[in-house]
Amino acid sequence: MSDINLNLILAIFIGFGSTLIQSLTGFGLSIVSTPLFLMVYDPKQVVLILQVICVVINIFFAIALRKNVDYRFLLILFIGSLLGQPLGLLIFQIAPNNILKIFVSLIILFFLIIMQLNHKKITETTLKTGITGVLSGILTTATSMGGPPLILYLANANRDKVSMRATCIAYFAITNISAIIIFLMGNTDFTFAIEQSIYLLPFCFIGLWIGNKLFPYLSQKMFNRLVFVMLLFSALYTIYSAIN
Repeated sequence: MSDINLNLILAIFIGFGSTLIQSLTGFGLSIVSTPLFLMVYDPKQVVLILQVICVVINIFFAIALRKNVDYRFLLILFIGSLLGQPLGLLIFQIAPNNILKIFVSLIILFFLIIMQLNHKKITETTLKTGITGVLSGILTTATSMGGPPLILYLANANRDKVSMRATCIAYFAITNISAIIIFLMGNTDFTFAIEQSIYLLPFCFIGLWIGNKLFPYLSQKMFNRLVFVMLLFSALYTIYSAIN
């Protein structure tokens, strides 16, 4: 079997697994698959492939979960994200690939350390939500991983898993749309990303369906632990791949 076929099979498994986790938690598609896709694709192609896959999956899932979305919170986040995305695009265009990987990983680890040292819950405010949106917007277009600031913010704000999952999915859906528009305005070529996404999306939808069936059996405590483990894995593996 050729290397191309083996890489595609690996990419399919990665897409399936990460979408299953996305369905359980409201995030994970980019956070889990980004470091793993780096074994298959060029780092900047990973960003574009995930933009295509995420926009399809998240729009579909957001429609299904729309009744549990906090729309006021979502609006503030999105405005912040729009402010951050152009800066993220600039970083994407000029930063070396390994620097991008390490940059994202260090941000994730920084927030995880804060989570472990500070056990006080965050009070949600308009300013904090807006800043979270800006940080997420920068990371969305720079690395395709806009989730960590939002996930860490919501987890420390003591949101229940139903609201957190639905709001995250809806947020990622609209930010993926705006990110793709910004990429296109920057004359980014999506040809290869679309070709690969055609192969990956059917298996991503299978993972989405299975995860949604399993979600009611996931306790809040297990949900929070899964969030922490996923973020830690993503950060450490990305640093490892950047160094080696």
